[in-house]
Amino acid sequence: MQPLRTHFRQWIEARRLRRITPEQAWQRVARGADYLDEEHPGWHQHIDPETLELSEGSCCVLGQLHGDFRLGLARASVLDMSSAPRANLSPVDLGFLCVQGVAEVWQAQDYRNLNQAWQDAVARRSQAQWLTEVLGQLREGAVPNTTPEPARLGG
Repeated sequence: MQPLRTHFRQWIEARRLRRITPEQAWQRVARGADYLDEEHPGWHQHIDPETLELSEGSCCVLGQLHGDFRLGLARASVLDMSSAPRANLSPVDLGFLCVQGVAEVWQAQDYRNLNQAWQDAVARRSQAQWLTEVLGQLREGAVPNTTPEPARLGG
């Protein structure tokens, strides 16, 4: 029976490790960013990409938005303590938390991937917002400021 348990644990870990790639991080962050777009429009304006660090509760995306990761889970309605919680919302699946149940070295790698993906998501949304503002000014006949702020360029 012990070899079967060992084999099963190895299978579970291998399955979790497949989720620790840059591509998987991008997909998870895309889901999380889309979720925030719906729940908290303009969220990206409150994120400092320079201090973004998902492994730190006050510096992660939810921490920067709400002061603390755990508080952010509730305020962003990712975790709902009501009698009818939202289905299929997982901090891991939304890119707010690293893959659990793997060695620390793999969690650290997942956080590096997630940090990069969130920085890119913030930069893309900031650039899109800037472009929308410039186009709106052009439609109104105003002379727009066509030089984006450095933060909007992702660096």
